[in-house]
Amino acid sequence: MVYVISKQGQPLMPCSKHGKVKHLLKSGKAKVVRRCPFTIQLTYDTPNYRQVIACGVDTGSKNVGVACVGNNKVLYQSQIELRDNIKSKMDEKRGYRRSRRFKLRYRKIRWLNRNNSIKNDRYSPTLKSKFDSHVKEIKFCKKILPITILVLETSKFDTQLIEKPWL
Repeated sequence: MVYVISKQGQPLMPCSKHGKVKHLLKSGKAKVVRRCPFTIQLTYDTPNYRQVIACGVDTGSKNVGVACVGNNKVLYQSQIELRDNIKSKMDEKRGYRRSRRFKLRYRKIRWLNRNNSIKNDRYSPTLKSKFDSHVKEIKFCKKILPITILVLETSKFDTQLIEKPWL
């Protein structure tokens, strides 16, 4: 599958005919924009006809699955592994900061300057990272495919019911 971008930078329908893509590249009517996934950009004007492409995102705590489907054919699919080391990195950063500060004997101890903990719309770094990973992958899909429908699958699990199904 070769992804195609118009001269103006808008995504077009992908091409599965590699001979046609090779001919466009040799004749100078297209240029390679990205090698993985292989994407070309046309150097001549074309109409922006679009078909219906649905992008489905399956969220999870460890992995995120993304699939783009058009005409009952999978055009793009990926699986992203989310970071799980953010808490340990933040603890390590806090340790370095404390070791820096405790070397200064003349520094007055300040405890009432924690503005980050009293913000209203503050999210934890782990949650923020997960959200940013979702948004980044959706934007990437929109960059290479003309997506018309976006489907986000979210589900809540009752972990107690999984552990004790008789309740």
